[in-house]
Amino acid sequence: MRICHVITKPELGGAQLSTLNLISNLPEDRYQVSIITSSSGILRPEFQGLKHATAYFLPLLTRLINPIVDILALIHIYLIYRCNRFKIIHTHSSKAGVVGRWAALFAGVPAILHTVHGWPFNDYQLFLVKRFYIFLERITAVFTTKIICVSKKDMETGLKYKIAPREKFALVRYGIPLYRFKHSNCDKAAKKKELGIDNDDPVVGMIACLKPQKAPLDYIKACADVYNRMPGVNFLLIGDGVLKKRCRQELDKSSLNGRFIFTGWRRDISEILDIIDIAVLTSKWEGCPIAAIEALSKGKPVVATDTGGIRELVKDGITGYITTPGMYKDTADRISRILTDRGSFSKMSEEAGKSIDDSFDIKAMAQAMDDLYKGIA
Repeated sequence: MRICHVITKPELGGAQLSTLNLISNLPEDRYQVSIITSSSGILRPEFQGLKHATAYFLPLLTRLINPIVDILALIHIYLIYRCNRFKIIHTHSSKAGVVGRWAALFAGVPAILHTVHGWPFNDYQLFLVKRFYIFLERITAVFTTKIICVSKKDMETGLKYKIAPREKFALVRYGIPLYRFKHSNCDKAAKKKELGIDNDDPVVGMIACLKPQKAPLDYIKACADVYNRMPGVNFLLIGDGVLKKRCRQELDKSSLNGRFIFTGWRRDISEILDIIDIAVLTSKWEGCPIAAIEALSKGKPVVATDTGGIRELVKDGITGYITTPGMYKDTADRISRILTDRGSFSKMSEEAGKSIDDSFDIKAMAQAMDDLYKGIA
């Protein structure tokens, strides 16, 4: 069965990692897989190196909206579809989801699927902008065979805004290489030294793209608040993005005194999580953050804002804490509470590790998607 995945940019994000994991774990004897993505991004080598998959890199497939460029990208994708006669088109993320699905409609592809890694509309947008994105999703959903959500919350949101009828939705949760996360053998002292940590104090960390959605400035402010109460704490920010300069400016205004480390993008997330005591997410909106799944699987309490499907992952007061988006002091309070109560920290760590079972493994995700493909082909 010929199937083509389309995703906007090969950056280090949940949607991209999930797509890589899915393609790598589909039965090789059943699918002939292709992937269309942008030409630039840190994960390009991983997409290019996929075994048993053909990668197409399109310079015109960009995240920013540009009607002329987007139409040219649509035409290019349409031509790839026509040349390969795919049975299924499976799009990911908002921009590729619209452009890729319309190209599939014009190319006459039999089955069109789209995974929602968080809806393109949110409460932080201007009213008309939000309504435009809702309208765009509604008309594109008309000819979409299945809309796949990674959280129940996203499915409820789609139904709330009448994107599509309930029978068009399917729930397939993210999967991670669970065994690798649960059984890593990291030399913690060496890893700390590599990252520039020369003490045995607790480590708080956030893994995120530095963009408005993830609100990294709120994380830095929360870290400064914690540090003012408890100077003996280290802070990590793992990621990169458009807000990096503003993050550094915010850090320069704080009193963190060398206790805050920017690592940039890292591919050794499993090992970094071994030295982190508490994982933090300060997002303004989300789908289902894969960083939270990874942290919980390692037995790390998670302090995360109440967005998207986070309540389906973090049990408030049991495996971590759920805080209010935009309220960095709320986040700081919860981090401090865990750090000052070691008994509570140990119990949370134990419960966090138990909360991520085999249903979050990449093989479970691939099996669920395989069943979905077979059901619509």
